[in-house]
Amino acid sequence: MKLTTPVAVIAIAVALALVLPFSMAEARWLEKPQPDLPFGVFYQGLQGSVVLSLVLDKSGRVTGTRVLKSSGHPALDELALAAARNWRLSKDSVLPTDLTSGRVELVTFRHESTPKMLLPGAEPYWAQLAR
Repeated sequence: MKLTTPVAVIAIAVALALVLPFSMAEARWLEKPQPDLPFGVFYQGLQGSVVLSLVLDKSGRVTGTRVLKSSGHPALDELALAAARNWRLSKDSVLPTDLTSGRVELVTFRHESTPKMLLPGAEPYWAQLAR
């Protein structure tokens, strides 16, 4: 079921505003590496934020992931999901709700520098080498 009505969007925003501060408070992540940005994704200049729901086990390992709010780019959403599957929270930071309904986490993809864009019809240097 896809919720796209204005009321649903407002409801999701309110829910995230209420839950996000509590789920992130006092969280001590043992492993939470940021997703690697493949060259192709970087070169396209894709940026955005993904809101994830993470279900954890008692040891703090992520056992389930899903996208609550997409970045608008499927590649970024998949990178965030793949990275989150390898995260590990400290056992003492796991809340009872993390085991059932999940924890909300935000993953942001931003570039420190903008990739150099090509002129229309131009080939990148690495493509010329492949010939």
